[in-house]
Amino acid sequence: MRVTCDKCECDMKITSSFRYLCQKCGHEFEMAHIQDANKKYREENEKNIEWLKIRDHQIIIVS
Repeated sequence: MRVTCDKCECDMKITSSFRYLCQKCGHEFEMAHIQDANKKYREENEKNIEWLKIRDHQIIIVS
């Protein structure tokens, strides 16, 4: 799954603390919230999220 920072448009990386981190602006987001969103999306659409953007504390599903 591709996770992009909506603020600076760079791809976020998984850190050892179970968070996604934007290398450019330092924005962090907990992986657990993304997993919860993916579970709900998978139940409704029978597939996983391919790409999402993180805006502050909001998850935006792109595809």
